[in-house]
Amino acid sequence: MEQSEHRFDFSNKKLLQNTTYNLLGYTVPLVFALIFIPALINILGKERFGILSLSWAIIGYFSFFDFGIGKSVTKVISERIGKNDSTQIPSIFWNSLLFIALISAIVVSAGLFFMPSIIKNYINISTENFNEALKTFYLILFSIPIVTTTTSVRGFLEAYQKFDVVNFYRVILGISTFVLPYIVALLIDSLFWIVFSLLFIRLLVWIFYINSSFKTNKALSSNFKLKLDFNILKPVFRISIWITIVNIVGPIILYSDRFLISSLLSLTAVTYYSTPYEMITKLLILPTAFVGVLFPTFSASFNNNPEQSRQLFVRSVKFIYLILFPVVLLISTFSYEILYLWLDEKFAVESHLVLKYLAIGILFSSLSSIPNNFFQGIGKPNIPAILNLIELPIYIILMYLFIKWYGIEGAALFWMIAAGIDAFINYFIAFLRFKVTLDNILITLILISLIVMLIFPSLSLIWIKIALSTFIVIIFIYSGWNLILNNNERAFLLENVSKFLSKK
Repeated sequence: MEQSEHRFDFSNKKLLQNTTYNLLGYTVPLVFALIFIPALINILGKERFGILSLSWAIIGYFSFFDFGIGKSVTKVISERIGKNDSTQIPSIFWNSLLFIALISAIVVSAGLFFMPSIIKNYINISTENFNEALKTFYLILFSIPIVTTTTSVRGFLEAYQKFDVVNFYRVILGISTFVLPYIVALLIDSLFWIVFSLLFIRLLVWIFYINSSFKTNKALSSNFKLKLDFNILKPVFRISIWITIVNIVGPIILYSDRFLISSLLSLTAVTYYSTPYEMITKLLILPTAFVGVLFPTFSASFNNNPEQSRQLFVRSVKFIYLILFPVVLLISTFSYEILYLWLDEKFAVESHLVLKYLAIGILFSSLSSIPNNFFQGIGKPNIPAILNLIELPIYIILMYLFIKWYGIEGAALFWMIAAGIDAFINYFIAFLRFKVTLDNILITLILISLIVMLIFPSLSLIWIKIALSTFIVIIFIYSGWNLILNNNERAFLLENVSKFLSKK
């Protein structure tokens, strides 16, 4: 009975539906971020907001601190659902959750010991805010078990393609990340209680995730055992070892810029850097939505139908590039005007080049997320892991030098360069080892796009920016529709757009 209830759906309709759920899950919180970040800066001040932004970064890093179990659970369970074999799924679920909880407890214990010296020696913070920051970061430590085990439960639900449930709670959590700090700041002038409210809502979401898992697979409730069985976890560990490296090294690369800025410059500089960063990185919702859906699909399909996986790979590259390039072009071109209208003139002066470089880097990062998740989904997580290990020391050293030489603009510039190099290497490996090929026209347009975006930041007259950007976007849309998309892809898009409009 159990095995017949859950079958993996490979249809384009299901992929589009799940991608839409993911897009909503990431987009709705973005709207609230744009509204509440300026208000939080005004209430807390630039340095204390810098502490809050570091708190967001640390909690975000902890979500990767599950030693790759969450993503491995998605892959292993997806494969079993694809084979219509679900007998060991409850055991995999509970053993994974228990293992992550035990590891998290060890990490919390170590963090309690080292936290004071880390704050004192590696974060450049004023004496006035030191004690508040220390208490806040102590509190963040206790979020580790909640955050890490949530990734495992979410991985289970994604394996069952329950993206509607996952994103419902993701929206709640995302909105709370920005709204709760604002409400608490109005009532209590304390970063400690602001962060406490964020951890409380994460605990509630964790409970809801567990309840949804029980509803998805009713065998979970009757197969709970408070004892680790490492034989059950062997297929998870084979993948998680490499994903662990990515989950530890990747976020270090991702978040090191802000920590280096806080150490070499100031927390005020962190605010001038992290504010446009928090805004522009929300564009990653599109590739994240795609690869979040594609990962279990790659896992379930590659062994049986590798050509289907390659087609999904290429199609995702096309869609992400066609959607993101016009957005990135406009943001990089009008970065000064955007920051001036959103925040104020001071922010526009200090951060407009940061926003320009980060926007271009986001396009590269978005494109590289597809081969990265493709490698992990087909059972080759060692490829992105080895790449990250090679890149880490080089990245840290060069990021340090760029910040020291050029300040926050240097940090953004190198972030862009590193993202471009990483994307090139990933696609080269995908072509060399797995015969994933992109059309020459698509490659040419991507290279032309890079040249255009690097030239545009030098323009100063607003009317020239408007005229040229409008012309380029029109040409790009025409070229993309007629030269990049094939007949099936155009028909698929037209069919779904017409269905959407008819519902209106």
